[in-house]
Amino acid sequence: MTRTKLLGTTLAMGVVAVLLAACKPTFPAGSTLATSGLGPLVTITWPTIDVDTDKVVTEYRIDVDGSEIARVSAATRSCVVVGLPKGTTSTISVTAYDSAAQWSGDQATGIISATYAPPSTGSGSGTAKSCVPTTDTDGDRLPNAVETNGGTYQHAGATASNPNLADTDGDGIKDGDEVLGTTAGLDLPAMGANPVKKNLAMEFDWFDDNAEPGTCSAHSHRPTAGMIAKVATAYSTAPVSNPDGTTGISLIADYGQGGAFTGGNLIADADGVIAGGVGGTDFTAYKSANFASNRAGIFHYVLMPHRYNTTSTSSGQAEINGNDMIVSLYCYGSDQNVANTVVHENGHNLGLRHGGNVDTNYKPNYNSVMNYQYQFPGIDTNCTVPGDGLLSYSVGARASLNENALIETDGICSGVDVDWNANSVIDAAAVSVDINQDGGKSVLSDYNDWANINLAAVTNAGASPFGPEVVTEQPVPVSAQG
Repeated sequence: MTRTKLLGTTLAMGVVAVLLAACKPTFPAGSTLATSGLGPLVTITWPTIDVDTDKVVTEYRIDVDGSEIARVSAATRSCVVVGLPKGTTSTISVTAYDSAAQWSGDQATGIISATYAPPSTGSGSGTAKSCVPTTDTDGDRLPNAVETNGGTYQHAGATASNPNLADTDGDGIKDGDEVLGTTAGLDLPAMGANPVKKNLAMEFDWFDDNAEPGTCSAHSHRPTAGMIAKVATAYSTAPVSNPDGTTGISLIADYGQGGAFTGGNLIADADGVIAGGVGGTDFTAYKSANFASNRAGIFHYVLMPHRYNTTSTSSGQAEINGNDMIVSLYCYGSDQNVANTVVHENGHNLGLRHGGNVDTNYKPNYNSVMNYQYQFPGIDTNCTVPGDGLLSYSVGARASLNENALIETDGICSGVDVDWNANSVIDAAAVSVDINQDGGKSVLSDYNDWANINLAAVTNAGASPFGPEVVTEQPVPVSAQG
């Protein structure tokens, strides 16, 4: 073969190659792969690819770091990538196949790429990489494909949450916020949030002072780990069911202990007291300066001064169906006193009153820390009326008591005798006694607190034009001033 023929053949083959390359799918000039981060997940979006007029795109191929993870239909222009390693930058690419089985990925104009690094905190989204449809029926920012609707929460790629419920566990926090973190940057996953186990979030800010040197030495009102453990146990052992089959409520308590918990802090104050109470100018100013705005609607705010209203002897104050409270125990801030008062004040935030659903106080058969009878000593566990140290709300199991006709052999439960009229005799006949000492006689009823707490109250706090109702508490009883 002559040199001329060889050159002609080579040129011809080159032209064919160029024509073939030109026939492969290509992205329009300037095309980019758009990414929208969803914490451990990322939504990718791409433009339509160009093909010859006698061909059509049959599917798009998704690669991560050079390895194929999914193929999606030609009509699709977006999907959510699952399974990227935490804290690592991955390269995501999109290519296409046409009806002639030609792949766009072996030419520069047929591939578009972007990078994404999921947060290093939280549970991640598993190790099985895929790109799932973006369909989100309940609008919680989680694609239906990862809301596996049953079982135990694993990670953002298998959440066990319900794709038709934005708040599967009914704790007032959307599933997407608990799995992905909020759009305002609150890292709830790093704090242990879970979409199928109820969460209760509280931030504690405190004063240090030497306000009453004659009664107690200089001291800090900062929560201790022991106190927080008591509060956490009260909620974790609650007879409240969860979609994952467990019972109890998980406490997210931020008292500045480090890691993801940097919100709680010491507030510098000259004398350890505030003028006014919840909603007053001092309280509002301190909260505004120390409570991050992205926690609003999720965290309850607990301010812990020596006293409020400057000289008040009240042990605390709280909103009913709200998110703000004061715990003010002056010189008597033992772990038990503080824990019991925190749970009491938070009960008001959750919609409870001193009589459960009523304001009637000191009902012996209302076995709840909300009852002044049991706020500091804890609830009764053996049907003898005095508290036995257990920190809890009522389950509503005790019979009603008619103060006009009390049967002392019935007591308050389990047939344990109670000498209601304090005559040192267990009377066989009914007795009439004002046992809660409110100046009258009526039928006193228990109330199932746990079945009626409003965990979502924090999201609606202050929605009324007049603001939530505020409850002012009793002084620390002498019996608790240890």
